[in-house]
Amino acid sequence: MPVDSHAHLELFEDLDDVLVRAKEVGVSKIITIGTTLETSRRAIQIAENFSDSELEIYATCGIHPNDGAEEVENLGLGNVMKQLQKIAKSSKKVVGLGECGLDYFLETSDQRPITSKTDKAFQRKLFKEQITLAVDLDLPLVVHCRNAWDEIFELLTFNHEQLANLRGVFHSWTGDVEAMKKAVDLGFYISFSGIVTFKNAVDVQEVAKAAPVEKIIIETDSPFLAPEPERGMRNEPKNVKMVTDFIANLRGLSPDKIKSITTRNAGEVFGVW
Repeated sequence: MPVDSHAHLELFEDLDDVLVRAKEVGVSKIITIGTTLETSRRAIQIAENFSDSELEIYATCGIHPNDGAEEVENLGLGNVMKQLQKIAKSSKKVVGLGECGLDYFLETSDQRPITSKTDKAFQRKLFKEQITLAVDLDLPLVVHCRNAWDEIFELLTFNHEQLANLRGVFHSWTGDVEAMKKAVDLGFYISFSGIVTFKNAVDVQEVAKAAPVEKIIIETDSPFLAPEPERGMRNEPKNVKMVTDFIANLRGLSPDKIKSITTRNAGEVFGVW
């Protein structure tokens, strides 16, 4: 039974129908992800209210480097971290801390300007606080990384003794093989989204072939990043099957084998099945 290890279920207005379609393709577990205090609370509500005997839903709580910036500005970092800790301890459905990390835009786009030095410093401080909190709460870290691999690894190793028990997953992997090896050496898992199916994602496909199979998990990041041939459309947890099948083909294994391995891996990193 496939597992979607990273979805944003609060963004689906038709969530009941989305979950029905997930069950129809055999999805047995979904982890819905918090990116702000508000969405972290909502993730827990969904996990507690929408789970059933066919489909178990879990939640993570975290502050995304972009999505959570306004909350931090309004409430202050210390207050946000206190609230995040309280939220994370409020339910047994919480299985991870994040989505958190670094998100650097190197070129101006219609979506965002180039990330400034001030913004980078803010993101580093916010991420560092959540790394420490993950260790304190004994929760795996759900890491987001865009154009910041060297700094991500620097922060994940800034206090080796204190962070000895740090574990987690790099969500929606976009790095190269060298970065993957560094992540695995730190004990992290590599999660692949629909990006791996994109025709221009050659580097990500190389990682999907080269990564230790015992360190691979699979996600949709829905409603974002729909896999080929649905790229550009709204993504759903049901499409975790398409990502699973694609990686199975890349590695020359059966879909059932990849499904079994990645389900076990997700259970190990999140500690829930």
